[in-house]
Amino acid sequence: MEKSMQKALSVDRLSKRYPRQKGFGSFQAVFDVSFDLNCGEILGFLGPNGAGKTTTMKCILGLLSLSGGRVEVFGVPPAAASARRRIGYVPENPDYDFSFTPSEYLSFFASMRGISWGAGDTSLLLGRVGLSGWKDARIGKLSKGMRQKLSLAIALQGAPDLLVMDEPTGGFDPLARKEFRDILTEENARGASCLLSSHILSDIETVCSRALIIAGGRVVREGSMEELLSSQNRQRILHRMPDSAPVETLVEPEALQAAIDSIRAGGGEILEVGRHIESLEDVFLSATGQGAAL
Repeated sequence: MEKSMQKALSVDRLSKRYPRQKGFGSFQAVFDVSFDLNCGEILGFLGPNGAGKTTTMKCILGLLSLSGGRVEVFGVPPAAASARRRIGYVPENPDYDFSFTPSEYLSFFASMRGISWGAGDTSLLLGRVGLSGWKDARIGKLSKGMRQKLSLAIALQGAPDLLVMDEPTGGFDPLARKEFRDILTEENARGASCLLSSHILSDIETVCSRALIIAGGRVVREGSMEELLSSQNRQRILHRMPDSAPVETLVEPEALQAAIDSIRAGGGEILEVGRHIESLEDVFLSATGQGAAL
């Protein structure tokens, strides 16, 4: 079987319920989510706040129990030791003891994962993520972005085959985001797969070959970048009413002529008509039902 067809991650009808406070019933956060991540692929995982992304990721990692469905990492359950050794995880909000240092954290996690580790390894890895000179600083002295870089370094230890990243660039400036994209591209080039959740849609467009959009705990759109960006075929009308600045209106193809007639009937002038070039943001807002709010 070709590597590209092998599955780094398989999620089948994953569901997750949480008990409500005070024991009255339960709340379902994720409903029958299914998708595959191929070996060597970077898959974008998108959704608004509260959509179920973090819950899904924690279920995938075995950090939360499933209420239903099945998850396999390289063909075995995520709790299996053989799976855990192959996963690197960047949480959205890492919980650090501020009295420790980056060097101590890297040594601790290396020991937990059975990775041979020394001072030279620490220096090389911290330098790679942009933390040179900070290995002996207390975590409490690091900024949010620097603590996130440390999480990235911990995830990269041992060259994992699967990276699961939940908002990994939180607190990053534009330069740090570019450096992150470069690291992710390098990891992918050596064969690592990645499930990447981010609100920075331009990063998803740049590094991901496919994307999955979740809303209300359900998958609402999935496909390659090309498929997603061509899934909408709206038409763009640039028009101007008397004594007003030009305005752009987007309509579905079947509504184009009616929209033009309406604008002209109201005394408007049609300046330009053409196909709207969709962005990932357009697709995201349409898929999650948020476009009307903008």
